[in-house]
Amino acid sequence: MAEQSYTFRIQRNRVTEGGRLESRWQEYQVKVNPNATVLSALEEIKGGQDGSLTFRQSCRSAICGSCAMRISGRTRLACKTHVGIAARDGVVTLAPQANQPVLKDLAIDIGPFFKRIHTIRPFLEEGPETATQVGKTAYDHVNQVSQCIMCGCCYSDCTMAEVSPEYIGPAALAKAFRFVSDPREGKKSDRLRQLSDPHMMWACSRCTMCVDVCPKDVKPMEAIVKLRTRGIAKGYTDGAAQKHALAFHEDIKKSGDLNEFTLMMRTLGLIGTLKETGSALHLMKKGKIPSPFPHQAKGVDQLNKVFNLLEQNPLDVETKAPEIVPE
Repeated sequence: MAEQSYTFRIQRNRVTEGGRLESRWQEYQVKVNPNATVLSALEEIKGGQDGSLTFRQSCRSAICGSCAMRISGRTRLACKTHVGIAARDGVVTLAPQANQPVLKDLAIDIGPFFKRIHTIRPFLEEGPETATQVGKTAYDHVNQVSQCIMCGCCYSDCTMAEVSPEYIGPAALAKAFRFVSDPREGKKSDRLRQLSDPHMMWACSRCTMCVDVCPKDVKPMEAIVKLRTRGIAKGYTDGAAQKHALAFHEDIKKSGDLNEFTLMMRTLGLIGTLKETGSALHLMKKGKIPSPFPHQAKGVDQLNKVFNLLEQNPLDVETKAPEIVPE
C-alpha cells in the first residue's frame, strides 16, 4: 500500500513551575503507509521534526501498555493502532490519557493509577476460604482477567472516573475479581466486603466503555457485574446501590414496573429520603411526582413464569468456557 500524507494534531502539555498545566495543539505533517502504527509515526515526528515531543513506549508489541494514549477520541495503544484506521479525513488527533495527571505532552503520571490497584491487595492471601479441591475450569476466570496489561485504557475512558475521582476504576476491579475467583485465595469474603464499600464495585455505571477500549479483551465490566453478584450472595447489601438493585428486582418481579414512589425510601431509607425533600418539592412543582399507586404491567403473569423458571434453573454466570476433555 502506498504512503499517504497525514496530519498529526498533537496536544502538547507542560506543567509550569507553579504546578499549572498549560496545553496547546501542534500539527505535524507525516507521510506514512496507512498500515503503519501510530507509534512509528510518532517516532518519525520525534526523530525528524521535533525532538522535544514526549511520549512513552517500550515493548512495541501491545504487551507493556506504556504507549496508551487518546487517539482520535478513544484511548488505545499507539503500537497497535494503524494510522489509516485512526485517521479522520486524514487527521490523527493525539492526547494524553484522560482521568490521569499529565507530566508532559502525551506522558502521564501512572502513580495514582497503580495506587488504586494496590488498594485491592493484588496478591493472594492465606485464609479459611482457600479451596482444598480445584476443578479443571477453576482458572478460567483467573486466566481471563490476567490478560490485563495495566495500560490504563479502561480507566482513561471510564465515564464514572471522569465525574468521581474517588472511584477505584475498572482495572482495579478486574484485578480484584482475579483474586476473588482464584481458588487459592483464602479471604474471598473479606475482599467482597471491602469491594461493597462506596466508590468500589457498586459505583460503576455500566457504560461499557471499559469493555470497548480494552486492547486485551479483559471485559472489566463483566468482572464487576460478577463481583456484585457474589457480594449480594454473601449478604453485603447495606449500601444504597445494593438496596436500589434489590428493590428494582423486587418491583419488576412483582408488577412488571417500578414503584418509583417508594423506590427512594427503599434505597436511601427515611433519613436519606428526607434529605431529598428539596428535590421532591421541585419535582412536585413540575408535576413529576410519581403516583403512590404502583402500576401493574400487562402480562405480568408471563413475567412471573420467566422469574420462576430462572429461579428453578439459575444461569451459571461463573462458567466462562466448557471443560476441555482430552481426546
